[in-house]
Amino acid sequence: MNQFNVWRTVFIVGAALGFGLCVILLTSQEPGVAVHAFFVGPFSNTYFFGNLLASAIPLVLTGVAACVSFSASVLNLGLEGQVYLGSFLGVFLAWRFETFPPVVLYPFIFSIVFCCSGLLAALSGYLKIKRNVNTLISSLLISYIAIYLVDALIETVFIDPNAGMAATPYFSDRFLFAKLLPPSDLHAGLFLALIFTFSLYLVMKKSVFGFEIALTGKNPTFARYTGISVSKILMLSMFLSGGFAGMAGMIDIFGIHGRMIRGFSNGYGWNGIAVALIARNQPLWAIPSALFFAYLENAANVGALLSDITPEIARTIQATIFFTVTAETLFSFVRKKKGGGAWKPSSTASSR
Repeated sequence: MNQFNVWRTVFIVGAALGFGLCVILLTSQEPGVAVHAFFVGPFSNTYFFGNLLASAIPLVLTGVAACVSFSASVLNLGLEGQVYLGSFLGVFLAWRFETFPPVVLYPFIFSIVFCCSGLLAALSGYLKIKRNVNTLISSLLISYIAIYLVDALIETVFIDPNAGMAATPYFSDRFLFAKLLPPSDLHAGLFLALIFTFSLYLVMKKSVFGFEIALTGKNPTFARYTGISVSKILMLSMFLSGGFAGMAGMIDIFGIHGRMIRGFSNGYGWNGIAVALIARNQPLWAIPSALFFAYLENAANVGALLSDITPEIARTIQATIFFTVTAETLFSFVRKKKGGGAWKPSSTASSR
């Protein structure tokens, strides 16, 4: 991310926080207490700070998931469904192989979740290549199919009748990630998220494959003329994007919940898109971007606990940021399409 983009992003974030401050001042009966609770509360003790970091873990992974597909100029809007599928598969495998030791089961579950969630996303890429179906539409529709299918399984076949809500039974405590800052929700999945993010950064910035993704995203026509298989890049970028999204859901389940709960994700996929937009599709920048979004969510919750503000303030600030960054990104995308940079399937590309 160049210096101009950094300052532009800082300005957008600062303006959104300023807007949130104005909302607090206008709506709170005790603005001083509310402002302190909102801006300082998440750092005031171990519990609040640990929960902030725990909230950022899935956002980091869904953020880098969006970074991969967006870098190839492919709009993967199915992250929420991929998160859901990965979570459910992780829980199912933890039940099915509960006698296995964690050191053996973890790599197996990671591999299955990554591949299945990646294939769900790659299906949109396949439809784009073979039938020229818009990936934005297909990924969104396939995502909803996955969400409703998993919800149906949770509410019927796998429901825990004693849960009091739509949730599955717990899997063995042996497979839960270790807590880092008890009594907060922060868990060892933080290290996995950082490892996956840095690994993706190395792939994107230091490998031939990463160069091909970047070139395809900037100008697919030129990439095709240089001998790059644009179709392959499309499929692989969607596969990686879906895989990271699935890992985000699985890690959150194994770190906090211990079972599958309907609606647990709370918009991880959609927030991951916003994280990627603020990070300008740079994997490492997804870390501070995710921390910022997690801070907004936790600041609103702490503020609601310690003062008279409502959690909807965080949604308002997030929506302001999302609208501003998305509008700017959309204008850039339209300009690139007018310049001939849009991805188009071709017989030449498909044959490579």
